[in-house]
Amino acid sequence: MKYLTSIKSNVFKYYPYFFFPLIIIYLSFNIFDGNNGLLAHSRLDIEIATLNSEINDLKHSNHLYEVKISSLNKLDGNSDLIDEQIRNVLGYGKTNEYIIFFDK
Repeated sequence: MKYLTSIKSNVFKYYPYFFFPLIIIYLSFNIFDGNNGLLAHSRLDIEIATLNSEINDLKHSNHLYEVKISSLNKLDGNSDLIDEQIRNVLGYGKTNEYIIFFDK
C-alpha cells in the first residue's frame, strides 16, 4: 500500500513535466498545420486564386456567348455568324466545300 501511495505522489508531482510538453507540441502543430493553421491558410489562398481565375474565364466566355446570341437575335441575313453557326451546329456545307472542324 505504501508503494502505491509513493507512486501516486510521484505521478502527481511530475505529471506537469509530462503533460505540458504534450500540450505545447499539440498547440504548435495546430498553429502551423491545423484546420485553421498557417499552412491551411496558404493552401486556401491558392485555391481562392485559382477559382477566381476560373470565374473570370467563365465570365469572359459568357460575355462572348451573349454577344453571339444578341447578334443572332438581330436576324440580319448578311451576318457571317449565322453562316458559321449553321456550318458548325448543323454541319451544312456547299457541295464543292470541305468542312474541317478543329477542337478548341
